Amino acid sequence: MMRKVELIDIGRSMTWLFAAAVLLCVSAFPVAAQQEIGVDIFGSQSAGVVRLSVPFPALKGGVAAQAIHTPFFSPLTRDLAFSEIFALIPLPPNTSPTLEVAKRAGAQAFLTLEISLEANEYVIEARLYDVATKSVQLGRRYRGTGGALTRIAHMIASDLVRYFNGRPGIFLTQVAYVSNASGQKEIWLMDYDGSNKRRITSHGSIALSPDWSPDGEQLVYTAFNPRGSDLYLVSRRGGGRIRIQTGVNLNTAPRFSPDGRDIAFVGSIAGNPDIYLIAADGSNRRRITSASSIESTPGWSPTGRQIAFTSGRAGSPQIYVMDAEGTNVRRISYDGDWNDDPSFSPDGELLAYTSRVAGRFQIRIMNLTTQESRIIAGEGSNEQPAWSPDGKWLLFTSNRSGRWQIYRVGVDGRDLMQLTTEGDNTAPRWSNLPR
Repeated sequence: MMRKVELIDIGRSMTWLFAAAVLLCVSAFPVAAQQEIGVDIFGSQSAGVVRLSVPFPALKGGVAAQAIHTPFFSPLTRDLAFSEIFALIPLPPNTSPTLEVAKRAGAQAFLTLEISLEANEYVIEARLYDVATKSVQLGRRYRGTGGALTRIAHMIASDLVRYFNGRPGIFLTQVAYVSNASGQKEIWLMDYDGSNKRRITSHGSIALSPDWSPDGEQLVYTAFNPRGSDLYLVSRRGGGRIRIQTGVNLNTAPRFSPDGRDIAFVGSIAGNPDIYLIAADGSNRRRITSASSIESTPGWSPTGRQIAFTSGRAGSPQIYVMDAEGTNVRRISYDGDWNDDPSFSPDGELLAYTSRVAGRFQIRIMNLTTQESRIIAGEGSNEQPAWSPDGKWLLFTSNRSGRWQIYRVGVDGRDLMQLTTEGDNTAPRWSNLPR
Protein backbone atom coordinates (compact mmCIF):
# COMPACT_ATOMS: atom_id res chain seq x y z
CA MET A 1 0.00 0.00 0.00
CA MET A 2 1.45 3.35 -1.06
CA ARG A 3 1.29 5.91 1.74
CA LYS A 4 -0.38 9.18 0.91
CA VAL A 5 1.81 12.23 0.51
CA GLU A 6 0.37 15.70 -0.01
CA LEU A 7 2.45 18.45 -1.59
CA ILE A 8 1.54 22.11 -1.56
CA ASP A 9 3.62 24.64 -3.49
CA ILE A 10 4.29 27.65 -1.25
CA GLY A 11 6.04 29.84 -3.78
CA ARG A 12 8.99 29.89 -6.10
CA SER A 13 11.11 32.57 -7.72
CA MET A 14 14.45 32.51 -9.51
CA THR A 15 17.08 35.22 -9.24
CA TRP A 16 20.26 33.25 -9.76
CA LEU A 17 22.98 34.94 -11.83
CA PHE A 18 23.93 32.97 -14.88
CA ALA A 19 27.52 32.75 -16.13
CA ALA A 20 26.92 35.55 -18.63
CA ALA A 21 25.49 37.76 -15.86
CA VAL A 22 21.98 37.34 -17.25
CA LEU A 23 19.23 37.51 -14.66
CA LEU A 24 16.41 35.05 -15.28
CA CYS A 25 13.19 35.46 -13.35
CA VAL A 26 10.53 32.76 -13.28
CA SER A 27 7.35 32.64 -11.24
CA ALA A 28 4.70 30.09 -10.27
CA PHE A 29 6.61 26.90 -10.91
CA PRO A 30 4.08 24.01 -11.04
CA VAL A 31 5.08 20.51 -10.00
CA ALA A 32 4.73 19.11 -13.53
CA ALA A 33 6.77 21.81 -15.28
CA GLN A 34 10.00 20.71 -16.95
CA GLN A 35 12.12 23.72 -17.85
CA GLU A 36 15.52 23.39 -19.45
CA ILE A 37 18.02 25.10 -17.14
CA GLY A 38 21.27 23.81 -18.53
CA VAL A 39 23.58 26.75 -17.88
CA ASP A 40 26.10 27.31 -15.10
CA ILE A 41 23.70 28.61 -12.48
CA PHE A 42 26.30 29.94 -10.07
CA GLY A 43 28.88 31.22 -12.52
CA SER A 44 32.24 29.81 -13.53
CA GLN A 45 33.46 29.16 -10.01
CA SER A 46 30.80 26.49 -9.38
CA ALA A 47 32.03 24.10 -12.10
CA GLY A 48 28.49 22.78 -12.43
CA VAL A 49 28.12 21.74 -8.77
CA VAL A 50 25.99 23.70 -6.31
CA ARG A 51 27.47 24.03 -2.82
CA LEU A 52 24.48 23.40 -0.55
CA SER A 53 24.12 23.45 3.24
CA VAL A 54 21.28 21.46 4.80
CA PRO A 55 21.04 21.86 8.58
CA PHE A 56 18.95 19.45 10.63
CA PRO A 57 15.25 20.42 10.54
CA ALA A 58 13.72 22.80 13.04
CA LEU A 59 11.20 20.71 15.01
CA LYS A 60 7.93 22.09 16.36
CA GLY A 61 4.96 20.81 18.30
CA GLY A 62 6.65 17.92 20.06
CA VAL A 63 8.26 16.31 17.00
CA ALA A 64 11.14 14.13 18.23
CA ALA A 65 14.52 14.23 16.53
CA GLN A 66 14.86 10.44 16.62
CA ALA A 67 11.58 10.13 14.68
CA ILE A 68 13.00 12.34 11.91
CA HIS A 69 16.68 11.48 11.57
CA THR A 70 16.62 7.92 10.20
CA PRO A 71 13.47 7.90 8.03
CA PHE A 72 13.77 11.46 6.71
CA PHE A 73 16.98 13.43 7.20
CA SER A 74 19.43 10.62 6.41
CA PRO A 75 17.78 9.60 3.10
CA LEU A 76 17.38 13.26 2.10
CA THR A 77 21.07 14.05 2.54
CA ARG A 78 22.07 10.74 0.87
CA ASP A 79 19.91 11.62 -2.13
CA LEU A 80 21.39 15.09 -2.45
CA ALA A 81 24.96 13.79 -2.17
CA PHE A 82 24.19 11.08 -4.74
CA SER A 83 22.69 13.57 -7.22
CA GLU A 84 26.05 14.80 -8.61
CA ILE A 85 24.45 18.26 -8.66
CA PHE A 86 25.05 19.21 -5.05
CA ALA A 87 28.14 19.28 -2.85
CA LEU A 88 26.95 19.26 0.75
CA ILE A 89 28.70 21.88 2.86
CA PRO A 90 28.71 21.20 6.62
CA LEU A 91 28.10 24.08 8.98
CA PRO A 92 30.32 24.70 12.01
CA PRO A 93 29.20 22.82 15.15
CA ASN A 94 27.55 24.60 18.05
CA THR A 95 26.35 27.50 15.92
CA SER A 96 22.86 28.51 14.85
CA PRO A 97 22.27 27.55 11.19
CA THR A 98 21.83 30.92 9.50
CA LEU A 99 22.46 32.30 6.05
CA GLU A 100 25.48 34.20 7.32
CA VAL A 101 26.97 31.05 8.83
CA ALA A 102 26.32 29.17 5.58
CA LYS A 103 27.97 31.95 3.59
CA ARG A 104 31.09 31.85 5.76
CA ALA A 105 31.20 28.06 5.35
CA GLY A 106 31.31 28.50 1.56
CA ALA A 107 27.75 27.48 0.71
CA GLN A 108 25.97 28.97 -2.29
CA ALA A 109 22.53 27.63 -1.40
CA PHE A 110 20.85 26.99 1.94
CA LEU A 111 17.94 24.59 2.52
CA THR A 112 15.82 25.11 5.62
CA LEU A 113 13.37 22.49 6.85
CA GLU A 114 10.67 22.98 9.45
CA ILE A 115 8.66 19.98 10.67
CA SER A 116 5.48 20.03 12.75
CA LEU A 117 2.59 17.67 13.50
CA GLU A 118 -1.00 18.28 12.45
CA ALA A 119 -3.68 15.62 13.03
CA ASN A 120 -1.12 12.80 13.24
CA GLU A 121 0.55 13.89 10.02
CA TYR A 122 3.94 15.48 9.60
CA VAL A 123 4.00 18.84 7.82
CA ILE A 124 7.37 19.68 6.31
CA GLU A 125 8.10 23.14 4.97
CA ALA A 126 11.19 23.34 2.75
CA ARG A 127 12.73 26.59 1.56
CA LEU A 128 15.75 26.97 -0.68
CA TYR A 129 17.70 30.22 -0.31
CA ASP A 130 20.26 31.90 -2.51
CA VAL A 131 22.97 32.66 0.05
CA ALA A 132 24.27 35.68 -1.90
CA THR A 133 20.91 37.45 -2.22
CA LYS A 134 19.22 35.93 0.87
CA SER A 135 16.13 35.37 -1.26
CA VAL A 136 13.86 32.32 -1.27
CA GLN A 137 14.20 30.47 -4.56
CA LEU A 138 11.92 27.52 -3.93
CA GLY A 139 9.35 26.96 -1.22
CA ARG A 140 7.09 23.97 -0.77
CA ARG A 141 5.06 22.25 1.92
CA TYR A 142 4.80 18.45 2.12
CA ARG A 143 2.40 16.48 4.30
CA GLY A 144 2.28 12.78 5.17
CA THR A 145 2.21 10.15 7.88
CA GLY A 146 5.31 8.81 9.60
CA GLY A 147 5.42 5.94 7.13
CA ALA A 148 5.71 8.45 4.28
CA LEU A 149 8.69 10.37 5.64
CA THR A 150 11.25 8.60 3.45
CA ARG A 151 9.15 9.16 0.35
CA ILE A 152 8.85 12.84 1.24
CA ALA A 153 12.64 13.01 1.56
CA HIS A 154 12.93 11.54 -1.95
CA MET A 155 10.34 14.05 -3.22
CA ILE A 156 12.24 17.03 -1.82
CA ALA A 157 15.52 15.83 -3.32
CA SER A 158 13.84 15.17 -6.66
CA ASP A 159 12.22 18.63 -6.66
CA LEU A 160 15.56 20.29 -5.96
CA VAL A 161 17.22 18.43 -8.83
CA ARG A 162 14.33 19.40 -11.12
CA TYR A 163 14.75 23.04 -10.09
CA PHE A 164 18.36 23.10 -11.21
CA ASN A 165 18.34 20.98 -14.38
CA GLY A 166 14.70 20.85 -15.48
CA ARG A 167 14.29 17.11 -14.87
CA PRO A 168 13.43 15.33 -11.62
CA GLY A 169 15.99 13.24 -9.80
CA ILE A 170 15.82 9.45 -9.80
CA PHE A 171 15.01 9.26 -6.08
CA LEU A 172 11.35 8.31 -6.56
CA THR A 173 12.16 5.56 -9.05
CA GLN A 174 11.89 1.89 -8.19
CA VAL A 175 13.69 -1.31 -9.11
CA ALA A 176 11.84 -4.51 -9.98
CA TYR A 177 13.75 -7.75 -9.57
CA VAL A 178 13.48 -11.48 -8.91
CA SER A 179 14.13 -12.78 -5.40
CA ASN A 180 13.75 -16.04 -3.52
CA ALA A 181 13.97 -14.27 -0.15
CA SER A 182 10.46 -15.52 0.67
CA GLY A 183 11.14 -19.09 -0.53
CA GLN A 184 10.08 -19.32 -4.17
CA LYS A 185 11.26 -16.92 -6.86
CA GLU A 186 8.82 -14.01 -6.98
CA ILE A 187 8.81 -10.44 -8.27
CA TRP A 188 9.92 -7.85 -5.74
CA LEU A 189 10.31 -4.07 -5.72
CA MET A 190 12.74 -1.78 -3.91
CA ASP A 191 13.52 1.91 -3.96
CA TYR A 192 16.40 3.13 -6.10
CA ASP A 193 18.83 2.92 -3.16
CA GLY A 194 17.89 -0.63 -2.13
CA SER A 195 15.53 0.36 0.68
CA ASN A 196 11.84 -0.50 1.16
CA LYS A 197 11.96 -4.03 -0.31
CA ARG A 198 8.58 -5.70 -0.80
CA ARG A 199 7.20 -8.68 -2.69
CA ILE A 200 4.37 -8.00 -5.17
CA THR A 201 3.65 -11.49 -6.60
CA SER A 202 2.71 -14.72 -4.89
CA HIS A 203 2.60 -17.49 -7.50
CA GLY A 204 4.25 -20.02 -5.20
CA SER A 205 6.22 -21.33 -8.18
CA ILE A 206 8.75 -19.38 -10.25
CA ALA A 207 8.31 -15.81 -11.52
CA LEU A 208 11.00 -14.25 -13.72
CA SER A 209 11.97 -11.38 -16.04
CA PRO A 210 10.03 -8.34 -14.79
CA ASP A 211 9.79 -5.21 -16.92
CA TRP A 212 8.10 -1.85 -16.31
CA SER A 213 5.35 -0.24 -18.34
CA PRO A 214 6.42 3.23 -19.51
CA ASP A 215 4.16 4.96 -16.97
CA GLY A 216 5.59 2.90 -14.11
CA GLU A 217 2.19 1.61 -13.03
CA GLN A 218 2.45 -2.01 -14.20
CA LEU A 219 4.96 -4.79 -14.62
CA VAL A 220 4.98 -7.61 -17.13
CA TYR A 221 6.75 -10.83 -16.20
CA THR A 222 6.90 -14.60 -16.73
CA ALA A 223 5.48 -17.13 -14.29
CA PHE A 224 5.77 -20.92 -14.55
CA ASN A 225 2.96 -23.34 -13.81
CA PRO A 226 2.29 -27.06 -14.36
CA ARG A 227 1.33 -26.48 -18.00
CA GLY A 228 4.37 -24.33 -18.85
CA SER A 229 4.86 -20.56 -18.62
CA ASP A 230 2.71 -17.51 -19.18
CA LEU A 231 3.07 -13.74 -19.31
CA TYR A 232 1.33 -11.72 -16.61
CA LEU A 233 0.64 -8.09 -15.83
CA VAL A 234 0.55 -6.84 -12.24
CA SER A 235 0.21 -3.40 -10.67
CA ARG A 236 3.26 -2.04 -8.91
CA ARG A 237 1.06 -1.93 -5.83
CA GLY A 238 0.57 -5.71 -6.05
CA GLY A 239 -2.78 -7.45 -5.90
CA GLY A 240 -4.63 -9.04 -8.79
CA ARG A 241 -2.73 -10.16 -11.87
CA ILE A 242 -3.79 -10.51 -15.50
CA ARG A 243 -2.61 -13.37 -17.71
CA ILE A 244 -1.74 -12.45 -21.29
CA GLN A 245 -2.85 -15.29 -23.53
CA THR A 246 -0.22 -15.43 -26.26
CA GLY A 247 -1.17 -18.74 -27.87
CA VAL A 248 2.47 -19.88 -27.99
CA ASN A 249 4.79 -21.73 -25.64
CA LEU A 250 7.78 -20.57 -23.54
CA ASN A 251 6.60 -16.94 -22.99
CA THR A 252 9.63 -15.39 -21.36
CA ALA A 253 11.81 -12.22 -21.31
CA PRO A 254 8.90 -9.78 -21.89
CA ARG A 255 9.75 -6.14 -22.59
CA PHE A 256 7.32 -3.22 -22.93
CA SER A 257 7.71 -0.99 -25.97
CA PRO A 258 8.47 2.66 -25.13
CA ASP A 259 4.89 3.68 -25.96
CA GLY A 260 3.44 0.83 -23.88
CA ARG A 261 1.36 -0.57 -26.73
CA ASP A 262 3.36 -3.71 -27.46
CA ILE A 263 5.33 -6.31 -25.54
CA ALA A 264 8.29 -8.08 -27.10
CA PHE A 265 8.90 -11.56 -25.72
CA VAL A 266 10.46 -14.93 -26.47
CA GLY A 267 7.95 -17.56 -27.53
CA SER A 268 8.13 -20.86 -29.33
CA ILE A 269 6.12 -23.00 -31.69
CA ALA A 270 7.37 -26.53 -32.27
CA GLY A 271 10.23 -25.90 -29.84
CA ASN A 272 12.12 -23.09 -31.59
CA PRO A 273 12.49 -19.88 -29.51
CA ASP A 274 11.83 -16.72 -31.51
CA ILE A 275 11.05 -13.08 -30.83
CA TYR A 276 7.37 -12.18 -30.88
CA LEU A 277 5.38 -9.00 -30.42
CA ILE A 278 1.95 -8.84 -28.87
CA ALA A 279 -0.27 -5.92 -27.91
CA ALA A 280 -0.45 -5.30 -24.18
CA ASP A 281 -4.10 -6.38 -24.23
CA GLY A 282 -3.16 -9.77 -25.72
CA SER A 283 -4.21 -9.02 -29.30
CA ASN A 284 -2.24 -8.81 -32.55
CA ARG A 285 0.47 -11.38 -31.88
CA ARG A 286 3.14 -11.54 -34.58
CA ARG A 287 6.43 -13.37 -34.95
CA ILE A 288 9.35 -11.17 -36.05
CA THR A 289 12.28 -13.64 -36.18
CA SER A 290 12.33 -16.95 -38.01
CA ALA A 291 15.91 -18.24 -37.95
CA SER A 292 16.53 -21.85 -37.00
CA SER A 293 18.74 -20.73 -34.08
CA ILE A 294 17.69 -19.74 -30.57
CA GLU A 295 16.63 -16.08 -30.33
CA SER A 296 16.23 -14.45 -26.91
CA THR A 297 16.36 -11.41 -24.60
CA PRO A 298 14.77 -8.65 -26.69
CA GLY A 299 15.36 -5.02 -25.73
CA TRP A 300 13.69 -1.96 -27.27
CA SER A 301 15.52 1.17 -28.38
CA PRO A 302 14.21 4.38 -26.74
CA THR A 303 12.42 5.38 -29.96
CA GLY A 304 10.73 2.00 -30.31
CA ARG A 305 12.03 1.69 -33.86
CA GLN A 306 14.62 -1.01 -33.14
CA ILE A 307 14.94 -4.14 -31.05
CA ALA A 308 18.24 -5.61 -29.87
CA PHE A 309 18.25 -9.34 -29.18
CA THR A 310 20.50 -12.35 -28.70
CA SER A 311 20.85 -14.97 -31.43
CA GLY A 312 22.92 -18.11 -31.87
CA ARG A 313 22.77 -17.94 -35.67
CA ALA A 314 26.55 -17.30 -35.89
CA GLY A 315 27.38 -20.35 -33.78
CA SER A 316 27.59 -18.62 -30.40
CA PRO A 317 25.22 -16.18 -28.65
CA GLN A 318 25.76 -12.68 -30.07
CA ILE A 319 23.90 -9.36 -30.05
CA TYR A 320 21.90 -8.36 -33.12
CA VAL A 321 19.71 -5.35 -33.85
CA MET A 322 16.67 -5.30 -36.12
CA ASP A 323 13.92 -2.89 -37.00
CA ALA A 324 10.80 -3.32 -34.88
CA GLU A 325 9.07 -5.13 -37.75
CA GLY A 326 11.82 -7.78 -37.81
CA THR A 327 13.60 -6.42 -40.89
CA ASN A 328 17.15 -5.15 -41.41
CA VAL A 329 18.80 -7.63 -39.03
CA ARG A 330 22.50 -7.00 -38.39
CA ARG A 331 25.03 -8.30 -35.90
CA ILE A 332 26.71 -5.70 -33.71
CA SER A 333 28.74 -7.66 -31.11
CA TYR A 334 32.13 -9.10 -32.05
CA ASP A 335 34.21 -8.69 -28.89
CA GLY A 336 33.70 -11.57 -26.47
CA ASP A 337 32.78 -15.14 -27.35
CA TRP A 338 29.36 -15.03 -25.65
CA ASN A 339 27.18 -11.91 -25.55
CA ASP A 340 23.67 -11.62 -24.14
CA ASP A 341 21.14 -9.39 -22.30
CA PRO A 342 21.27 -6.23 -24.48
CA SER A 343 19.93 -3.00 -22.98
CA PHE A 344 19.80 0.40 -24.73
CA SER A 345 20.78 3.51 -22.76
CA PRO A 346 17.94 6.04 -22.33
CA ASP A 347 19.41 8.29 -25.05
CA GLY A 348 19.95 5.35 -27.43
CA GLU A 349 23.65 6.06 -27.87
CA LEU A 350 25.00 3.13 -25.84
CA LEU A 351 24.21 -0.54 -25.45
CA ALA A 352 25.05 -2.45 -22.27
CA TYR A 353 25.16 -6.23 -22.32
CA THR A 354 26.66 -9.32 -20.74
CA SER A 355 29.93 -10.39 -22.38
CA ARG A 356 32.12 -13.39 -21.65
CA VAL A 357 35.78 -12.42 -21.60
CA ALA A 358 38.57 -14.86 -20.68
CA GLY A 359 36.03 -17.29 -19.29
CA ARG A 360 34.16 -14.80 -17.09
CA PHE A 361 31.02 -12.78 -17.70
CA GLN A 362 31.36 -9.02 -17.40
CA ILE A 363 29.29 -5.95 -18.25
CA ARG A 364 30.25 -4.43 -21.60
CA ILE A 365 29.15 -0.99 -22.82
CA MET A 366 29.22 -0.30 -26.57
CA ASN A 367 28.99 3.05 -28.34
CA LEU A 368 26.53 2.28 -31.13
CA THR A 369 27.96 4.97 -33.41
CA THR A 370 31.64 4.06 -33.21
CA GLN A 371 31.15 0.36 -32.33
CA GLU A 372 33.83 0.80 -29.66
CA SER A 373 33.21 -0.96 -26.37
CA ARG A 374 34.63 -1.15 -22.88
CA ILE A 375 34.30 -3.53 -19.97
CA ILE A 376 33.17 -2.73 -16.45
CA ALA A 377 35.24 -5.40 -14.74
CA GLY A 378 34.55 -6.97 -11.39
CA GLU A 379 34.94 -10.09 -9.33
CA GLY A 380 32.83 -13.15 -10.04
CA SER A 381 30.25 -13.29 -12.81
CA ASN A 382 28.47 -10.03 -13.69
CA GLU A 383 25.33 -10.14 -15.80
CA GLN A 384 21.93 -8.66 -16.73
CA PRO A 385 22.69 -4.91 -16.98
CA ALA A 386 19.84 -2.39 -16.72
CA TRP A 387 20.10 1.41 -17.08
CA SER A 388 18.96 4.08 -14.68
CA PRO A 389 16.42 6.42 -16.30
CA ASP A 390 18.95 9.27 -16.32
CA GLY A 391 21.59 7.11 -18.05
CA LYS A 392 24.22 7.63 -15.33
CA TRP A 393 24.03 4.27 -13.57
CA LEU A 394 23.73 0.57 -14.26
CA LEU A 395 22.16 -2.17 -12.23
CA PHE A 396 23.53 -5.67 -12.68
CA THR A 397 23.55 -9.11 -11.09
CA SER A 398 26.74 -10.58 -9.65
CA ASN A 399 27.76 -13.64 -7.64
CA ARG A 400 30.94 -11.98 -6.31
CA SER A 401 29.66 -12.35 -2.73
CA GLY A 402 29.01 -16.07 -3.15
CA ARG A 403 25.29 -15.62 -3.91
CA TRP A 404 23.53 -13.75 -6.68
CA GLN A 405 22.93 -10.16 -5.61
CA ILE A 406 22.04 -6.87 -7.30
CA TYR A 407 24.58 -4.06 -7.53
CA ARG A 408 24.58 -0.49 -8.78
CA VAL A 409 27.57 1.13 -10.47
CA GLY A 410 28.27 4.34 -12.37
CA VAL A 411 28.69 3.99 -16.11
CA ASP A 412 32.34 4.91 -15.56
CA GLY A 413 32.74 1.87 -13.33
CA ARG A 414 32.97 3.84 -10.09
CA ASP A 415 30.82 4.06 -6.96
CA LEU A 416 29.84 0.40 -6.76
CA MET A 417 27.07 -0.34 -4.25
CA GLN A 418 25.40 -3.63 -3.30
CA LEU A 419 21.61 -3.22 -3.05
CA THR A 420 20.42 -6.67 -1.93
CA THR A 421 21.66 -9.15 0.65
CA GLU A 422 18.90 -11.65 1.55
CA GLY A 423 18.48 -14.74 -0.62
CA ASP A 424 19.37 -14.76 -4.33
CA ASN A 425 18.38 -11.70 -6.33
CA THR A 426 18.53 -11.28 -10.11
CA ALA A 427 17.03 -9.60 -13.20
CA PRO A 428 16.87 -5.95 -12.06
CA ARG A 429 14.86 -3.42 -14.06
CA TRP A 430 14.73 0.30 -13.26
CA SER A 431 11.47 2.26 -13.59
CA ASN A 432 11.24 5.48 -15.58
CA LEU A 433 11.44 8.94 -14.07
CA PRO A 434 8.18 10.07 -12.43
CA ARG A 435 6.08 12.30 -14.63
